Amino acid sequence: MSILPLPVEDSIDEIIANLDLVFDSTAPLATGRQILIVRTAQLFTAGHLSNGKAGSQGYIRLLGSPSPSSDVTNGYIRFVPPDAVRTPTYSAERTQINIWVDQAYLPMTLAQLSHAERYLWVGFFGAHTYGDLHSVQ
Repeated sequence: MSILPLPVEDSIDEIIANLDLVFDSTAPLATGRQILIVRTAQLFTAGHLSNGKAGSQGYIRLLGSPSPSSDVTNGYIRFVPPDAVRTPTYSAERTQINIWVDQAYLPMTLAQLSHAERYLWVGFFGAHTYGDLHSVQ
């Protein structure tokens, strides 16, 4: 049973139907998707040393429940410089969605975390991948 007023999978299907605005019209139909109904969020500000180079990163860990057709149990949104944005991924081993977002979107994402309905999802469309944090106030 979904905690959302509309079935979350129907909402994602509606988004998928409108992805022709993101992808060209020859993009294939969805070949897979994972939907996490977000229950809690943990915010992290991290410093690190990698390959002899110091760096830092802000990220959010999202925990929740999978939609009925999904297996995902957690996800990460990482805020990075524009040139470090990557393709969203799903790890079946970790049941985890990973999304790298331009750090300029941090304020908007923090605002979304205050919304009553939140879900993180990733979809695969042949050679195309799409993922986002979706929320409704």
